[in-house]
Amino acid sequence: MLPSSTSTSTSTSTSTSTSTSSSISTRIPAPTPVPGLRALVSRASLVLWDFDGPVCGLFAGLRAPAIAAELRALAALKLPHWSEPDEPHDPLAVLRRAHDAFPGDPDGLVSVLRKRLEELETEAAATAEPTPGAFDLMERLLAVGKQLVIATNNSEAAARAYLELHGIEQYFGAVVGRHDDPRLMKPHPYCLERLLAETGTAAADGLMIGDSPADALAAASTGVPFVGYGPGSAKLLRLGDAGAEYFVADLAAMTEAVGE
Repeated sequence: MLPSSTSTSTSTSTSTSTSTSSSISTRIPAPTPVPGLRALVSRASLVLWDFDGPVCGLFAGLRAPAIAAELRALAALKLPHWSEPDEPHDPLAVLRRAHDAFPGDPDGLVSVLRKRLEELETEAAATAEPTPGAFDLMERLLAVGKQLVIATNNSEAAARAYLELHGIEQYFGAVVGRHDDPRLMKPHPYCLERLLAETGTAAADGLMIGDSPADALAAASTGVPFVGYGPGSAKLLRLGDAGAEYFVADLAAMTEAVGE
């Protein structure tokens, strides 16, 4: 009897595991076919790029957790028992949490954290790896008359340092980086709204390429069409959960969609 019971239990467990795996896999969005991407690109006159992800891998490897740990340590010096963010390994989440914990920044802590993060981001820009296919896509978009801008939660200094290092600063008409007030970081639409205003572009004539739920939500709140860049099923799943409708697993598909 025991072998039979064990077999039944194992079968049930396997069935449950298979069902769960199947449920998760069906939620992962499939990359959008090129014709669907082509329709989006053809309508856009302005392409808004997120920086860390679509343009380059700013915090490659273990760099982001190490930077977040340094910022948390600085914050703890001022308030040893402060409540850490839900994402303690994300430097931007640490900055947001510090702003919430120290309203008005009475001791200048948030300013210290912001300055240190900008320094570390700019250092990281010197060794950041270009995202595969990014340069080709930029050049193809420019060749067909699209205007390019950057909307990032990273510092403007870090983004410009990377662009200058790779000789592509002239590709982008404007760069809007992290506001001094962390509450205005994406998913707040501030940076997108500012770029639309500066370029005189209607939201419907824009197209954003981003790799995070914050990007998707910021685009949705401004009415800017959005393509989620997800080089991996986990990113695609998060983008889909944030409401994104169009996806690419690599930038080569976007380049193909631009055409000649």
